[in-house]
Amino acid sequence: MKRGIYLIWDLPAAHAAPREFFTALGQDVPCAVQLRAKGARQRPAVLSALIEACHAASVPLFVNDHPEWVVGGVAGVHLGQDDGVAPGVGGQRIGRSTHDLEQVKAAAEDARVSYLGFGPIYPTASKADALPARGVRALEEAVLQAQGKPVVAIGGINGAHLRRVKASGAWAAAVISAVWSSPDPVASLRKLVRGWESA
Repeated sequence: MKRGIYLIWDLPAAHAAPREFFTALGQDVPCAVQLRAKGARQRPAVLSALIEACHAASVPLFVNDHPEWVVGGVAGVHLGQDDGVAPGVGGQRIGRSTHDLEQVKAAAEDARVSYLGFGPIYPTASKADALPARGVRALEEAVLQAQGKPVVAIGGINGAHLRRVKASGAWAAAVISAVWSSPDPVASLRKLVRGWESA
């Protein structure tokens, strides 16, 4: 996974058709995409289209919370703190959400975990039960404690935050509302991708 903007394809807010969305992005693609469908009991129909679009753009695709959704073309699964022990998913990559340094340490020491999510960095409206913002200083410490594993910053991140998030040493900045709350998600994502590159 390259450094950059990590796009959360959050259902139902992410209302775009994957193929058309990625075609419109051109070269300004995210470093990774994560399909998040909170409350879904069945594999979302959009997953197949996302696999195809991400493969064509050489962008790794992760699924949130559901190891059973890891099918051909999916790079791995991202798990929260309440999702139990990281499972074996056929050599696929596993991400783990963390919210404090104790959780960061545990994820860093878990050989099954490939990368960490850490946050929320800023106040966020994308999650109803979001924890208080941790701030950039906590993110910097999380990067130091991650034992070399990539850390994806998440929570309330928009274009104005990219320079500080990147300077913290974070591998990537996850975005949700900054893209999907925009009247033009493609233009917003392209601006974020370019903003990270120039930060």
